[in-house]
Amino acid sequence: MANRSPKQDWVLTEESFNSFLAALDPDRQRAAEQYEHVRRSLIRYFYWRGSFFPERDADETIDRVARKLVEQQVADVHTYSLGVARNVAHESLRVQSREQAQLAAADSFSSEAPANAVFDLHLECCEACLANLPSAQRELVLAYYEGEKQMKIDNRRKLAAGVGVPVERLRIQVHRIREKLETCIKRCLSTTGEQD
Repeated sequence: MANRSPKQDWVLTEESFNSFLAALDPDRQRAAEQYEHVRRSLIRYFYWRGSFFPERDADETIDRVARKLVEQQVADVHTYSLGVARNVAHESLRVQSREQAQLAAADSFSSEAPANAVFDLHLECCEACLANLPSAQRELVLAYYEGEKQMKIDNRRKLAAGVGVPVERLRIQVHRIREKLETCIKRCLSTTGEQD
């Protein structure tokens, strides 16, 4: 098994997330609004780039920017985030292409395979991995991503208040659950691809 680099082992902390918010705006309320604006922009960017998981890639971008801010100051967080997003998009698309090639190779014997087989397989793995989570974690992660725009922001505030933690800590909790899901989904995809 390949050794992981220190950057791959880095985990977003409340302190590093707070540094990210402070870099967006010194006022906490405006920083939270800027954060939501940056995140929505990144999600749209990844969606239009063809990412299977635009929210995951947006969060990965924010995590990398937050990590950079721990090491050094960044003059313009918005511009820097877009540069990081380009790198994340290249990496994500490379992984997706590799997964699609593996699935195509596995399905090459069947000319009747549906065009959306890759999406269906991802969906099946996602549903199976969600089902394997403890119910409290499953409900939390599903509720966290519910809604659109302002409704999503309000929903996350209510959710944080409901579990008695700040919104930033809620995001970190959901991030850790999502990492477990991603590991499970990758394992499921590789296992399913081998069995086909």
